Amino acid sequence: MDRNSILRVLAIAAAVLLFWKFGLPLITGSSDKPQSVPEEVYANAPDFVPDTLDPQAQKDKPNQPVEGELCKIDGKRFDAVLSTRGAAIVNFHLEGGKYEGMDLSTTPDHERWRSLRTIFRGPDGKDQVKYDRVVWKLEPRAEGAGATSCTFTYEDDDVRLQKKVSAGERPFELNVATTVTNLAKEPRHHQLSVGTYAFRKNVDLKGSLGRQSPWVTELACASGSDVVRKNRDEFKSGWFAVPSVDRYVAVNSQYFTQALMPEPVEGTVRELPRCELLAEEWVAPGQAHDADDAAVIFHGKLVYPGKELQPGASATYDEIAFFGPKERDVLAHAGGSDRLNDVINLGFFRPVARVLVGFLVFLNQKVTFGNWGVAIILLTVCLRTLLFPLTWKSIKTTIAMRKLKPEVDALNEKFKDDAQAKNLAMMELWKKHGVNPFGGCLPQLVQMPVWFAMYTTLQTAAEMYHVKFLWFKDLSAPDPYYILPLLLGAFMIVQQRIVPQQGMDPMQQKMMMWMMPIVFTVMMLFLPAALGVYMLTNSVLGIVQQLVLEQVAPRSKDGDKGGIVVKQKGEKPKGDGAKNQKALGEGFGKGKARV
Repeated sequence: MDRNSILRVLAIAAAVLLFWKFGLPLITGSSDKPQSVPEEVYANAPDFVPDTLDPQAQKDKPNQPVEGELCKIDGKRFDAVLSTRGAAIVNFHLEGGKYEGMDLSTTPDHERWRSLRTIFRGPDGKDQVKYDRVVWKLEPRAEGAGATSCTFTYEDDDVRLQKKVSAGERPFELNVATTVTNLAKEPRHHQLSVGTYAFRKNVDLKGSLGRQSPWVTELACASGSDVVRKNRDEFKSGWFAVPSVDRYVAVNSQYFTQALMPEPVEGTVRELPRCELLAEEWVAPGQAHDADDAAVIFHGKLVYPGKELQPGASATYDEIAFFGPKERDVLAHAGGSDRLNDVINLGFFRPVARVLVGFLVFLNQKVTFGNWGVAIILLTVCLRTLLFPLTWKSIKTTIAMRKLKPEVDALNEKFKDDAQAKNLAMMELWKKHGVNPFGGCLPQLVQMPVWFAMYTTLQTAAEMYHVKFLWFKDLSAPDPYYILPLLLGAFMIVQQRIVPQQGMDPMQQKMMMWMMPIVFTVMMLFLPAALGVYMLTNSVLGIVQQLVLEQVAPRSKDGDKGGIVVKQKGEKPKGDGAKNQKALGEGFGKGKARV
């Protein structure tokens, strides 16, 4: 496949991508369709004051809601603040190192979207609990107990509710235990649901050229080995549900996750909850849904099957909540096992990416001792070495094609007016000398999964978040001084000058020399520095490889008009020419070419 063919394929692919991204929505109008989500209706207890963003509250013009009592939990690598207003999380601050002070709670002012919020009323009307939202009572801690748990209770004539939230033994984990007791004189029915939420404005979700925003959010349900992932554009028709989930429901951004994991209660047998997901557009009156200040609320809920309780009977529900960074060593033990190992979305080439990131972590821990930048450089060198057999096949093809260049030029001139005869003559020439013109392309295609996997690995690695290297303040962010993009562009220009593209006129060669470096330089202005370190290292290694090739099989001084430099009959090799001649005579192809 020649360079012109590759350019045509890339141009067609770019045109299709641009049409799909911008043209198709103009034709179908799909991106402008309003979301169809039924309005949530809540039954509030008499002493509960709704949020100002509650549609019902807006109609009634309520007073500012009362927050209630606050309770703080000091956990492993975090502290959480919960409120009697919802018995849910107001703030969840990460502690230590690069995460110090970060708050993963995005809805502190809105009770209806606070994570760990619980609802007890089912759809059949025979409800154990009269209200969806109540004012809970905070139970006093035992003397000397420490800030490790918060216990909330609510009681009326029909029900007693107890909700205990406590710090887990592992990082970023909370244990949640909710008990429902029937105080009525007859059987009553309830259906418990517990959720986690994230509030994102459109401006926070917008990416830049070549890079998506780190706050782009996906919703996920996991059961067994299956993971269902949904992005914001897949909820035009409302809620999405997955039945019988045994692992987690999660709200994921690029580097962080908020996950709820159902836990079986010891000594009981209970049906698994279903997972419910929704990305709800939140638009002010008269505001466009794609305006920067418009928002999306991401819902992830566990909804347990309805249960009827006899008078005096109780039911208990347990969950583990994980709110934290997607660090692989932490996720490996989250929930007591590796239940969250796949909250990191490594894309289509996930098996390859998992191997790469495993090796990268090994290099960081055992070889570079915590220096992620050097680990990336070593990984790039190892990858280049591992893939060298494929590169070597491409090199051999390149050298063989150079040897045949004079004969190819002669055929082009001879059959310049007969394309069919020229193609037949070309195939006969290649067959005679055992040369496969596609042999240089196929090895590159085989390497594509590795390249894409490496891109995804470095794009999603929480380990790079706020990590310094050289002049980079954050390997997960673009180079603030633009040094890396300029270096990459410069090295690409050098590589283009070392290897002028064959089969192109001078204008095409000049375009290739400047177009590709400019494109990659502009992209690197927005891509993470970690990815730039990989690309720059790979480019430098490519230049070194090409310089070695030019020493082994140099071009003729006439460039495209000749083949490679080899000894003519009766001519003694000079300098390193003897070594070059020996290499060519013994290593590259069985046929002989006239040069």
